[in-house]
Amino acid sequence: MNNVIQLDSLYYVAPQILLEDIEVLKNLGFERVINNRPDFESEDQPTDNALRAKAEALGLEYVSNPIDLSKLSKEHVEVQSDALGVSKKTLAFCRTGTRSSVLWLLSENAKGKSSDELSAYVAGKGFDLSRCAAAMAPLLNK
Repeated sequence: MNNVIQLDSLYYVAPQILLEDIEVLKNLGFERVINNRPDFESEDQPTDNALRAKAEALGLEYVSNPIDLSKLSKEHVEVQSDALGVSKKTLAFCRTGTRSSVLWLLSENAKGKSSDELSAYVAGKGFDLSRCAAAMAPLLNK
């Protein structure tokens, strides 16, 4: 497991994780895993069900919230926000970490934080969300 990026005190994002990463996450003190990647985007990714089984066997909360940016909806943001409503050290992942960053930005923006400041902050962490702007625009509070 590599490229874990911390966005706030309890929320981290990463590219695709593997089954063996779940135990590493547990040992690092993570309490929740959020999967923002649909199954079968690539042949080498473990399935959502396999990841869930491993996480739950180790006592981690597991949330499945797969998104396709072309179909990003308020419901996706609400699922992510609801999961984060209980403070737990959380790793959210997708193929690169971008979709998980988008959902964090939209969740924080829904709390009244500036979308421009959040975008700049996330860009400073290495995520260029400009290609996601059109998908995010209808869900942003200005």
